[in-house]
Amino acid sequence: MVSIPFASDFNFQEFFKRFPINDLGVAILLVMVLAIMIIPMPTFMLDLLMVLNISIGIVILLVAIFLHKPLDFASFPSILLVTTLFRLALNISSTRMILSLGSDFDGKVVLAFAKFVTSGNMVVGAVAFGIITIVQFMVITKGSERVAEVAARFTLDAMPGKQMSIDADLNSGLIDANEAKAKRSDIQKEATFFGSMDGANKFVRGDSVAGIIIVLVNLIGGIIIGIFQQDMDLALSLETFATLTIGDGLVGQIPALLMSISTGLVITKAASEDSLGTDIVRQLFKKPDVFLFTGVILALFGIVPGLPTIPFLTLAIGSGLLGYTLNKASAVEEDSVSAQEEQAAKEAMKKPENLLGTLALDPISVKTGRNLVPLIDPSQNGPLLERITLVRYQIGQELGFVIPGVRVMDDLSLPPNQYKVEIRGTKVALGEGYTNAYYVRMTLAELKEKGIDGEEVTDPVNGSRSVWVNAEFGDKLQQLGVPAKTIVDYVSEHFAETIKRYADEIMTRQNVQALLELVKNTNAAIVRELVPDMLSLGQVHKVLQNLVRERVSIRDLSTILERLADYAHVSRDTNLLAEYVRQSLARQICGQYADKEDTVTVVTIDPRLEESMISAIHQSEYGSFLALDPGLGESVLGQIKEHLKNFNKLKKPSIILCSPRLRPHFKRFIERNFPMFAVLSYNEIVPQIKVQSIGIINN
Repeated sequence: MVSIPFASDFNFQEFFKRFPINDLGVAILLVMVLAIMIIPMPTFMLDLLMVLNISIGIVILLVAIFLHKPLDFASFPSILLVTTLFRLALNISSTRMILSLGSDFDGKVVLAFAKFVTSGNMVVGAVAFGIITIVQFMVITKGSERVAEVAARFTLDAMPGKQMSIDADLNSGLIDANEAKAKRSDIQKEATFFGSMDGANKFVRGDSVAGIIIVLVNLIGGIIIGIFQQDMDLALSLETFATLTIGDGLVGQIPALLMSISTGLVITKAASEDSLGTDIVRQLFKKPDVFLFTGVILALFGIVPGLPTIPFLTLAIGSGLLGYTLNKASAVEEDSVSAQEEQAAKEAMKKPENLLGTLALDPISVKTGRNLVPLIDPSQNGPLLERITLVRYQIGQELGFVIPGVRVMDDLSLPPNQYKVEIRGTKVALGEGYTNAYYVRMTLAELKEKGIDGEEVTDPVNGSRSVWVNAEFGDKLQQLGVPAKTIVDYVSEHFAETIKRYADEIMTRQNVQALLELVKNTNAAIVRELVPDMLSLGQVHKVLQNLVRERVSIRDLSTILERLADYAHVSRDTNLLAEYVRQSLARQICGQYADKEDTVTVVTIDPRLEESMISAIHQSEYGSFLALDPGLGESVLGQIKEHLKNFNKLKKPSIILCSPRLRPHFKRFIERNFPMFAVLSYNEIVPQIKVQSIGIINN
């Protein structure tokens, strides 16, 4: 025997969980719309549905008016389809009833619209219906269709650029991965929305065409039915069915007109994120002088002979009063805002917690004396501003992390021709330059031999003797082929060298976190393995600082992290881990210093001296350091100074080659006196690179 489940056994909670009430409502509505097309209904129900159709049009129009962003009404294309289908279903149902009942048709909504609009004159009614149809079809629908088509095309064309902009913000650390994901999702939704609106406008246009066809069918079919089936004469048949047809057409076209207007409002919603009314009031009434000028023009029209004086003068007075009122209100508002801002500033200064904002330090700042202000003044197209931006980009590409923004300002406490570079409020570099001179890296004696005079100074980058030459010798320098730099080139080069020298201080843990998020996009496994289980974010930061301190690029961060994961179980000493990483980046390091013939020019250390230095490495609670005998240390530094001259003559990068055990300690020993000297270990020289020694450091 088959058992039949009773209603008490039905799990309504599980049913509505699988089929939400909202989705069920939409499904039932669509089924009812199809039923309206097929099943005849009483006239009172038809009246109710027609009023509902008009109400839906009004609701959607109001939503479009109060809309802030097009994406806030992302379901609009689907709503257009459903409402269009509902309207056509009502047209089919009303047409069936009009043709079948004729003069016995008692639909109150259709008859009311017909009598109200026609006012007893069929020609007036036909003209009114025709104008509404033409406005809806030729003006609003056609314009909305074109705007939607252009918006869809432009949105799709702009997608790659927007995606690149998001990637750039993510790479620079301005946004995190979650924000980037949300922005990409918004772009995709925007493209889908405008593409759907482009297609949905075809529904509106098709609805307009269908409305016109249905009106013609009603009229022609009604006349034929009235004459041949209901025994009416031509005049009575025409009057009866024309009245009903115009009424039915108006009941259908008015909601269609509301939907067309709503469509136009949604797709023409531009960059503003306020409602339409707010935008109009704020933007249209923003310029009171416009209304004053309009009043003057209307007054001039009013005194022209032949034109109606009273309407023009009335509107002129109204426009003038509106402009005067807006102007006065604007002045009062500005005074009120200024007073509020001043009062708020005074109150803010009284709050100790607000002093925290004044304690913030700029990551990097450049300050100039008054003679160098034209170089940084935006109103004078200060060239140094653009050059500093370019330097930041170049160093970021070279070292592999984003250099923060630079605050550039004048400092009248400096001598007129001086400038200084600060990192977090502390001076790290000081220089002096002249706007009406050229900078030449030659000694004054060498230039005097060429008949050129100037002021000899010390080069802030490499410490060599250089000369500032007056601008009047510019042509002569060019004729003699002497390389010369402008003040902008000089300051930007000094600034770039300073940033590279202190890159480890500039790079923060936030920079490292942003870089790790970037690596997650392509190599998430290594990030999950390393941080924080094997090494903390701070330890990874220390390793990267050790690398950029010696100008080793960290762009290949995946390789660096994999090397750290390989050796993190061996030691957590960040200095030792940095040495392991350098060995994995040997090809990159060699490429940085090799010439076109793949040769690295170096100075080596005598093996006996090297052994003495290794034995002089002391371990302490503050780390390990090289503790040489003062006499031996002075001798080593003196030899390095002589070798530096040889490197400068050869125009080669200055490099010292030593054993891996000594390398980091020897680098720290000499970097105070010779920060430009690179110290490489034997393990960092790849087989493809040839090594040429030009000297030995010995006891």
